[in-house]
Amino acid sequence: MNSGKSRRKNGILHPAVIALMAVSLLLNILLSLVVRSTDLPFYIDTIGTIVATALGGIVPGVLTAFFTNAVNFLLDGESIFYASLNMLIAILTAAWFGEYSLYKKAKKYREEKSANPEKSLLDLMLYILLLALIGGGIGGGITWYLYATPSEAPISVKIFTWFSQHLGVGNFGCHMISSYLTDVCDKAISVGVALLIIRLVPRRVKDNVHLSSWRQKPMSFEEMEKSTSRLRGRMSIATRINLIIIFSTLLMTVVALIFSIMSFRESTIDSLSASATQIAYLASELIDPEQVDAYLEEGTSMPEYLQTMERLRMIKNSSEDIAFLYVYKIEADGCHVVFDLDAVLNNGTFVPGEMPGTIVPYEEAYLPYLEDLLAGKKMPTVEMNDQYGSFIASYCPVYDRNGKCVCYAISNVETELIRSRLVYFIGRVLLLFSGVLSLVLAMSILMTRYHIVFPILGMTVCANELVEQSVGTKEESLNKIEELDIRTGDEVEQLYRALCKLTGDTVYQLNDNRRKSEAITKMQSALIITMADMVESRDSDTGAHVLKTAAYVRIILQGLKRNGYYAEKLSDKYMRDVEMSAPLHDVGKINIPDAILNKPGKLTDEEYAIMKTHTTAGKKIMENAISSMEGDNYLKEARNMAAYHHERWDGKGYPEGLHGEMIPLSARVMAVADVFDALSSVRVYKPAFPFEVAVKIIQDGAGTQFDPLCVEVFLESLAEVKKVLSKYQEI
Repeated sequence: MNSGKSRRKNGILHPAVIALMAVSLLLNILLSLVVRSTDLPFYIDTIGTIVATALGGIVPGVLTAFFTNAVNFLLDGESIFYASLNMLIAILTAAWFGEYSLYKKAKKYREEKSANPEKSLLDLMLYILLLALIGGGIGGGITWYLYATPSEAPISVKIFTWFSQHLGVGNFGCHMISSYLTDVCDKAISVGVALLIIRLVPRRVKDNVHLSSWRQKPMSFEEMEKSTSRLRGRMSIATRINLIIIFSTLLMTVVALIFSIMSFRESTIDSLSASATQIAYLASELIDPEQVDAYLEEGTSMPEYLQTMERLRMIKNSSEDIAFLYVYKIEADGCHVVFDLDAVLNNGTFVPGEMPGTIVPYEEAYLPYLEDLLAGKKMPTVEMNDQYGSFIASYCPVYDRNGKCVCYAISNVETELIRSRLVYFIGRVLLLFSGVLSLVLAMSILMTRYHIVFPILGMTVCANELVEQSVGTKEESLNKIEELDIRTGDEVEQLYRALCKLTGDTVYQLNDNRRKSEAITKMQSALIITMADMVESRDSDTGAHVLKTAAYVRIILQGLKRNGYYAEKLSDKYMRDVEMSAPLHDVGKINIPDAILNKPGKLTDEEYAIMKTHTTAGKKIMENAISSMEGDNYLKEARNMAAYHHERWDGKGYPEGLHGEMIPLSARVMAVADVFDALSSVRVYKPAFPFEVAVKIIQDGAGTQFDPLCVEVFLESLAEVKKVLSKYQEI
């Protein structure tokens, strides 16, 4: 068992564990920087993650993975978007290097010199392929989403080109194939180097850097299964806590994302509007208002027109947001084109510019603003739709020296840019959040499991064992509770300490009660035997009758239980009560005169009638005793045996002539025991019958005088009967 001291030693803040994460983090970053300085399409930024996970556990591995991407983000501005993938690699590595993993099994085989090299190699390849599926498969998809371009590394370009030319695969497909294949090589190198490092690390160092998350004595898988199986379909506390963590975290993420989207959309609209306004203004500054009419008439034949056109094109190309840039003279008959540059829309559609002097009819989108345009007023930035889509349009008037508006310089920005940028923004935010959320959820779930769930499960298992065990063995469960040694340093530990004290006090009290109960039981038994002996001592020939009949009763009861007879009746308590009260079956003889009780000859009819009254007298004595005691007690069976042990199975007995199962079971058992002892013992009125003769008489009485099932189990137990008989007399 790990002590609390050793658990704290191997905690997350222990210098050895921190050193492991720091070295692993540095290894990831340095190797990544070295490789990125070349043209190789590799990253080599997971070696430290694999080492930290294999040596320290899942927590150091996840932390190393996250902070590797966080630091690299400061260097390249993009690594943080892949943080969740590296943490997923850490989780997969934790499973690979876990207690029941293929890696541990292969290591065990090697130690036992019974390894299967081919299977070990296949398992290792599977591990590498799974890592590449995360890094190259999912990671390749993220890269395409972010940049929509394949890797520019020479090897990746060659792979991309080959698949494109020979298999006709599209750009995205070629990119994904190229990304996965190169990542297989990346992960093969990383795993190989990591395994080499792991093997070279001394055992003492491995023990020091391994993080012990347990805040108690570790539980076995069987113990956890035993505890959770009792829930019977109900939700466990672990599931509840994890759902609360996940739901609350996701809820905060969704709220933050919604506000981020709203803010980004407004910011994007403002940015695009400002860009359109700026370009329109710059374009208006290039237009010579005195030459507008000449531009309309002569157009491209004027050198000044061509120069202005080129300058407008340069202005348009200075901003990738601008879709259209044109100059219109607004007249009543339509828009007279002064300048109109060619455009390529976001979806790839090419729109050629109109020739100068062309009259463009007003579209419906212009009508609300037509009066102001004709008046030459300044226009706000507006959103309008036309045949090419939806646009944000900015109008900048061009005035002549008299202050008259001679034309408008107009720039258009596609509103599709808002949607595309918003989608791109949401994707980047989700990728960023996924890394942070993965870290938060992983750490929260792990902390919850080891600080709350497992301690409660441990206490539950021990408490259930304590409840299920008999009084005499509860000390073992008490020891198990104390061995849990829960040290969470919070309310759970306080609960555990209280449980230990309560359990200790309870077990002590139970043991004390058990000892007192046993003493009382022994005293009761002694009093019963003493009272029965006082009654039987008046009969000089009983020969330890009460002790023998009690032993025979025990043998018959055990036989009935063994064969499954009267199972609903034969509880442990019932059998104990019958055996304890058996010596009182003849207590009514205390009312029989000595002359009749010890008469050596046959009794007369009058004397026999008096002798039979010992059953009713015994019943009355027991009922008086029962009435003086509260609750259920063993004297009820003493009353039944005293009253009815002379009843017969066929109904010809006394005192009430009961028959069959109407006779209490305890009395039917006592009937066999009493008659056999009377037959096999010396009486004042007869000698003892031989053992075989006595047994034959009992056997012949089955179904008439005796319960046949009682006779059956009695005959099955003759070896035990002989032992009892031989203990008190020679056979």
